[in-house]
Amino acid sequence: MPTVMKLKKQKYFCRNCHSYTTASPYFIKENCFISEHIKFKILDLLKEKISYTLIAKLCHVSITTVIRLLRSLEPYVPNNRVKASLPTVLMVDEFRSHVTKEDKMSFICADGESGKLVDVLPSRQHDKLERHFNRYPQEALNQVHFLVTDMNAAYFKLTKTCFKQAKIIIDRFHVVKHINTAFNDFRVKEVKRLKKNRHLIEARKIKANWKLLLKDYQNVDWTSYRSWRSFRAPNYPLLTEGMVIDRLLSYSQKLYDTYHCFHNLLNAFRSKDVALFFEHLKNLPEHLDEEFKQKVQNLLNYETGITNALIYPYSNGKLEAKNTHIKTLKRVSYGFKSFRNMRIRIFMMNGLIQIK
Repeated sequence: MPTVMKLKKQKYFCRNCHSYTTASPYFIKENCFISEHIKFKILDLLKEKISYTLIAKLCHVSITTVIRLLRSLEPYVPNNRVKASLPTVLMVDEFRSHVTKEDKMSFICADGESGKLVDVLPSRQHDKLERHFNRYPQEALNQVHFLVTDMNAAYFKLTKTCFKQAKIIIDRFHVVKHINTAFNDFRVKEVKRLKKNRHLIEARKIKANWKLLLKDYQNVDWTSYRSWRSFRAPNYPLLTEGMVIDRLLSYSQKLYDTYHCFHNLLNAFRSKDVALFFEHLKNLPEHLDEEFKQKVQNLLNYETGITNALIYPYSNGKLEAKNTHIKTLKRVSYGFKSFRNMRIRIFMMNGLIQIK
């Protein structure tokens, strides 16, 4: 319940200097109507993934008061230019900010070893990133030995302009996602071709069981027999996952060949066999779909980054987790109009703002 305390002024007269002094309590500042306890409670709630409206309702204050207290924390945001240091492994990524004046995609970077947030910038454009990182001394830029990123070309340019001593590491998740997307696009294309050729039943079965085709071949179950929606009894006996996959692949020779090439690439990548992975990538069969081959062989442009990803243990997993928390914060807050407010809350969520 909201508590209202009525304070009466008490003045003291000094007989030496002949002046009056008004007594002030410790729990409220002069000319202020909100106690310090409420303010600290608001600051504590700002660390959670809840909206300004809920915080204002819980503390019985206005939304303007909550935003004003949030803005008062801006001097406590860590200033990287003062620290003049950067981590050895720097993870970089972007997230959609949806603010009014800045770019829609914002930039975020963190320490690849500890996962500690380094900075959040309003834009991911190369010229703005270069301008920001060039504020660091050259010694700090040379401390970055690895730059972990996705396949965004703007981040590759940073190694030529700012982090000249750093090696590019392509995040392994994005490589697997790229291969999966290429195969899934081919599967959709093959389903449409079967429908066009009046093979409607086969096309529906491939469409309904698409997850089995993407499943890791080493984890396919070959022992447990059960019924399947696409292969109902009594027309079909009980089948295992492996037997269902074999039936699906028998409907299309192109799908059969592409499926095995797809899993050969993934098995070599998961086993971190660099030579075998690029051997499969460079020597794809000629009879495969040209569009699939073109998408998959596009990875050859990132050979150095993928090789480093298979050699070194670093990835963008910790940074993707932070992006997930940011997405949750944006969803419960119904978006942010100000990038400054969002940046302060991101640092508060990560426990990097120390209030003294």
